[in-house]
Order: sequence, then C-alpha cells, then structure tokens
Amino acid sequence: MANPQHWLAIRLGRRSALAVLLFAASLVFTPVPSIAADGDGKNFAWGTQVTRDNVVFEFQEAKYANLVVDSSSDSPKQYKGNFVLLQVNITNTADQPLFARFQPVFRLIDASGALYEPHEMLTQLVNPAQEGQPVFGAPLAAGQTMQRRVLFSVPKQPYRAVVIVPRSAEKTDDGVVTYSGPYFFYDLAPLRASVLTKSAMTVSKSP
Repeated sequence: MANPQHWLAIRLGRRSALAVLLFAASLVFTPVPSIAADGDGKNFAWGTQVTRDNVVFEFQEAKYANLVVDSSSDSPKQYKGNFVLLQVNITNTADQPLFARFQPVFRLIDASGALYEPHEMLTQLVNPAQEGQPVFGAPLAAGQTMQRRVLFSVPKQPYRAVVIVPRSAEKTDDGVVTYSGPYFFYDLAPLRASVLTKSAMTVSKSP
C-alpha cells in the first residue's frame, strides 16, 4: 500500500489531459501518484452538500488570492502569485478512520478540460495545526469533521472542482501510486462571479 505522503508530492500548476478521468503526473527524482477515478461524475452546484463513500463534503469558500503568508515562525515568509484557495469541511460518517491515502483528492478543471493539481507545500502551509483538528495527513476519525484548505497556483479564470474519494491505491515498480474511486464535479460559483465582476469593471473603465 502506498505511503500516505506520496500523494502530496505534486508539482504546482501541473496540467494533464482529461481522459476517462485518469490523472497522471511525473516529477524528476520524486515518486508521484496517478488517479484513476470511477463513479457517476455528477455536477453539483455551489452550496450543495455532497456525500460519496461515507464522506460528506461542504464547500465553505472558493476565492482568488495573490499573497500567502507563512507566519508559523519568527520570520514570516510571503509567497506571491496567482492562487485559488478552496476551503471544505469533510466529515467521515463511516465507523472506521479515514486514513490519509484514502482521504479526498482535489483538482481544478478549466473550461478547456485542463486539470490543475494543488501546490503541495503551500497547501500544507494553509493547514496549520489547530486544536480539535487532525494534523494534516493524519487519519480522520469516525464521525469526525475536519476543515481542509487546498491551494492551487493557477491563472485567474473560472474553474470547477474535481473531487475523488479513493477506494484503493496501488504502487507500481517505478514508484507511481494510482488511486481509484468515485468522483464528482463541483461548480465554484464564487470564482466565476469574481471573474465576471472584474470583467465588468474593466469594460466600464474603457473610453
């Protein structure tokens, strides 16, 4: 079975083709997972509570940001760029822990079908240890809810979320880990509204 940390080793902004929802990426010197998702692939509107394989999803926030601050040390670091930040409450309704390798996997998909993976380091950064919350990468206990933030370094444009709940994980001889499970698409209406508002403001300022 795959090491729980392997699925975190993902390059920011990496794109891959959408083909039968097979997600694959590669990094030099670093084993990286691919994700083969099955399921109904339904689309859900913003604000809808979704349940897949005893995991309940409640999207709380989707927004653009151009600055991420790491204030966990005496010398705060700033990371500037184009970011999308998702915040989701995830509840494990099963009667057993949800281990890291089977916790939900998030991607963004744009209008052309290009897929974007999370920025691994900054995603950990925006999930600091908090009282009452499982440590990032730790199992989610039965009946427990955790707040998870996922950060992407991507161009500012509309996206939908792709959410996969892994049912299995396999590791090949070359170190690539493949997860499979049901998936769904989630409309990120706040992002679309933000882009439309900015476009309208730009047009209104034109001579």
